[in-house]
Amino acid sequence: MATTNPAKNILTVSGDQLLLDGRAFQMIGGSIHYARVPQAYWRDRIEKLIDIGCNTLETYVFWNAHEPYPGQYDFTGMLDLVRFVELGGEMGLHVIVRPGPYACAEWDMGGIPWWVLNEPGMRLRCSEPGWLRHVETWWRRLLPILEPLQATHGGPIIAMQIENEYGYYGNDRKYLEILRDLMRKLGIDVTLFTSDGAWDPLTLINGGIDGTLRTANFGSDPAARFKTLEQVQPGGPKVCMEFWSGWFDTWGNKEHIKRDAATYAGELDKTLAMGASMVFYMFQGGTNWGFNAGGNLSETFQPFVTSYDYDALLTETGDITEKYRLCRDVIHNRLGTKRDKKEFAPAARRGYGTIALSEHVPLESALSSVCDKVESAAPLTMESLGHGRGFVLYRTRLSKNYRGQNLVIREIHDWCNVMLNGKSVATWYRADPQPTITLEFETDELVLDILVHNLARSNFGHSMHEQKGIAKGVYVGPKLHDERAIFGWENYSLPINDATGLPFVARANMNGPGFYRGTLDITGEPRDTFIALPGFEIGCVLINGFNIGRYWSAGPQKTLYLPAPMLRSGANEVVIFEAVRAGESVTSTDVHDIG
Repeated sequence: MATTNPAKNILTVSGDQLLLDGRAFQMIGGSIHYARVPQAYWRDRIEKLIDIGCNTLETYVFWNAHEPYPGQYDFTGMLDLVRFVELGGEMGLHVIVRPGPYACAEWDMGGIPWWVLNEPGMRLRCSEPGWLRHVETWWRRLLPILEPLQATHGGPIIAMQIENEYGYYGNDRKYLEILRDLMRKLGIDVTLFTSDGAWDPLTLINGGIDGTLRTANFGSDPAARFKTLEQVQPGGPKVCMEFWSGWFDTWGNKEHIKRDAATYAGELDKTLAMGASMVFYMFQGGTNWGFNAGGNLSETFQPFVTSYDYDALLTETGDITEKYRLCRDVIHNRLGTKRDKKEFAPAARRGYGTIALSEHVPLESALSSVCDKVESAAPLTMESLGHGRGFVLYRTRLSKNYRGQNLVIREIHDWCNVMLNGKSVATWYRADPQPTITLEFETDELVLDILVHNLARSNFGHSMHEQKGIAKGVYVGPKLHDERAIFGWENYSLPINDATGLPFVARANMNGPGFYRGTLDITGEPRDTFIALPGFEIGCVLINGFNIGRYWSAGPQKTLYLPAPMLRSGANEVVIFEAVRAGESVTSTDVHDIG
């Protein structure tokens, strides 16, 4: 860590200018989230950020990635925040860190850990003492490792953000002031700022603190957006902290969302011509590994796909785009700099072909071998069961007297597979009308299983408090509004963190819910590849024990990115958890299809 170097590159604000060591400074930055990019590729991405003409690297910090369970911290590998910041500095860039505690960023629950919801009466993102207690505990672990990396200590961090887009959420000025004071108390002494959408003054007013730099987030029409910022911060600097390069994809979209490259470069040119500072959001989006993808909940529920390509200047796999080339021209033309235009070669990739899934663990075997059974009267939420992601299996038994009754599930969060005596009879996604499910069975006893998948926690607005699983019970009745509650449930948690302890056996005519295993054999140095899952419905893929993400036949994403650093020469374990029906094999291809 940079603990002995003298202070330098001190960012300050004077009138309508940013100053660096007292000299006018036009910040041109790019956002790369370290947790979304393999650590082995960080240097490559930063090299491309420098080549385009940027002088600043920016990142969020995702609290729930570093503290998935209370008191269990992880700052290793892809989560090595210190190394990411140091690398940016070593390569000649200034660094901006946005430590939350809330991030948004299309990340599960906006980076807030699910387990804070287990505290009775929890109110997020306000001056409520319970929330602030969790934030302070986290920041007492986080901020001390960032303190020596500040420019005031000779490090690369020139500024840090308080909260994130708070003006969209509320007006608790006391909360923002408490966060500011806590950052100062814990050793953060670089310039602090806030950032908010700049479509109306009230958002910027509520999201900021007088005496702290306010910045704007937008992707077009800089004159109008900075005019709004000027109304709230008269005579202040023009800074766009998020200059949106594209947008995010939702499961069920027809295709990957794209933004015209020439149009975006034109908006960049307008922004720089005003003397404004800006940060590309995103410069590279990367990947929502595992179950890290967030979602929105407004009129409908909108969970985001595993790819966070964002139609950014670099693709999900790190390749430069036409948008990159055009923006590079704009920056160098505006700055009057001349550099050799590098044509970075695309990342080496390879399709390794068919991966036969010759072993399996039926869901029933998984329940008895790796899951703890929790009995309850009514179905329990995921949070009550002590885990916040993945799947939950709810089971009850009904007598033959229930034949012909209709089944009603109240508020499924978010998707489920309903099984009668082990046979799937319906799947249901919360954004769709609930299907009519009649309890038809010939046996004296019915085993009713409901396998529920948490597709995402909302990362924006006031729905982040939502609990997952079956929220309001299961009912049966002869007709609508004449139902009776079903009590007496077994609850099984399936977080799918790894495949340890699963009793795999040779696969024999089995394609229902469960785990499927195969081997990807690689000769020589591994290359980037992509996993296609023909014949599969919904689930996730684990490679050598690491969950590379969720797949769903709803699209638009059809393949999952598998970067070379997650592979090894020789045998690689491939495990699929499928919630409905599995294909016979998966395919390693050299073509990424995100719609």
